[in-house]
Amino acid sequence: MTKIGIILGSTKPGRNGEAVAKWVYNIAKQREDAQFELVDVKDFDLPLYDEPYPAAMQKYTKEHTKKWSKKISEFDGYVLVTAEYNHGIPGALKNAI
Repeated sequence: MTKIGIILGSTKPGRNGEAVAKWVYNIAKQREDAQFELVDVKDFDLPLYDEPYPAAMQKYTKEHTKKWSKKISEFDGYVLVTAEYNHGIPGALKNAI
């Protein structure tokens, strides 16, 4: 069965995205043609730019990056729930991607 990750991309304290992501998850899980899982970037505590190689090379040296990579590799597709800051996505989500 297709597995979809609903990625909550903001880590800001007091964020509104958590309620939105839970709403999306509750609607999505009613479907029978896919499995859905809510994944919060905040739970992975990813520091900014601390890997020596580009992500495309998949030569991760840090445990937190390996954990994040393993988790997102489980999915066939993604739904991103994120805030907009100055017409862009949060730095934490950019870093995670």
